[in-house]
Amino acid sequence: MSRIVIVGGGVIGLFTAWYLSKKGAEITVIDRGDLTDGCSFGNAGLIVPSHVVPLASPGMLVKGIKNMFNPTSPLAIRMAPDNDLIRWYMRFAGVASASHVEKSIPVLKELSLFSKDLYSDLKESGELDFPLWHKGLLMLYQSAKIGDELLEEAEIARHAGLEVSTLSATEIQRMEFDAKPRVSGGVHYKSDAHLDPSTLMKSLISGLEKSGVTLIRNCALQKVITSGQKAISLETQSGSFQFDQLVITAGFWSTQILKQLRINLDVQPGKGYSFKVQTARPIHYPALLADANVAVTPFGNNRTQFGGGMELGYGGLKIRQMRIKQIIQAIGQFYPSEVDLKIEQEQIWQGHRPCSFDGLPFIGPIPSFQNVFVGTGHSMMGITLAPATGKLLSELLYENKMSLDIKPFRIDR
Repeated sequence: MSRIVIVGGGVIGLFTAWYLSKKGAEITVIDRGDLTDGCSFGNAGLIVPSHVVPLASPGMLVKGIKNMFNPTSPLAIRMAPDNDLIRWYMRFAGVASASHVEKSIPVLKELSLFSKDLYSDLKESGELDFPLWHKGLLMLYQSAKIGDELLEEAEIARHAGLEVSTLSATEIQRMEFDAKPRVSGGVHYKSDAHLDPSTLMKSLISGLEKSGVTLIRNCALQKVITSGQKAISLETQSGSFQFDQLVITAGFWSTQILKQLRINLDVQPGKGYSFKVQTARPIHYPALLADANVAVTPFGNNRTQFGGGMELGYGGLKIRQMRIKQIIQAIGQFYPSEVDLKIEQEQIWQGHRPCSFDGLPFIGPIPSFQNVFVGTGHSMMGITLAPATGKLLSELLYENKMSLDIKPFRIDR
């Protein structure tokens, strides 16, 4: 029986363990935390095949430069004398082109739809117990400029074969007949879905433990021991772990692990915030408030999660109250019934998404080590792409036949 150690117990690592467990492997997952936090718990829970335009695009490059010194922008770019961060910026700027976007669209669409199908299969089989809503996603806007950008993106998605509807303010208020958002218009991506990420994670953890997967919590990795072209063991604060194959799915911390193997992976953290509240009026559809880059995820019974912000570059774990105020202000501007939400400090979650330089995840083997594999760099699409990433990594370790071509996600691109 093959012994596999997975470093990182977020949604990518757990889905990798899930699909590998079906192959009969002896699996151990180690995580530096207690598996009750991280981006897999605090993210928006959106499954978004609609997000076919990668983060590395001309539009995002322009926004980044324009907002570089604007403290009120939803996008914050950290400037620091950090070689890894500088290299990431340079590579991002080098690929943020129209041709890169054109090549990436079918790749992201195929990966996202594959992942969405896997979610549907898991839900229908009853193997995992989590709510899954197929209501699509509303992209809402107030300013004409943002509206023009959204309509242009909608046309790109339509051309890629996704089902998209353009909506007037009146049509949106008919759909959201309780909250009646104050908007100029919007776009409904009917291909999208959403789930409750914390419920999904709890179900995954429970299912893995029942299937015999060993989960080691609060286990910080200290050293990767290698011999020739193989990694052979890990030294951690909880002891030593030997393995036949090693899978690294530790989010943006993956970069520090891979440096021990002399691999520079261009992934930077993108910090975001979220909080769950009971809204005054029911919100029925998940949405992105495009003017402020705020995500809205309804879980039923007036329980709604709001999230936003993108602070590129690691700036620590401090909660920036200015960002929280921006999210609260945007909520009140779009949903009049929710003006001046009162949020307690303990309600606020913050976490770092692993953002690759080109907007595509890294999925595959490490070229210089024949038994080491990586799954990271999913940016804001970790939940969306987790089942597909786990499935592909399991196929890579155990099968010759792959469900998708993983060349676009190779480590040495």
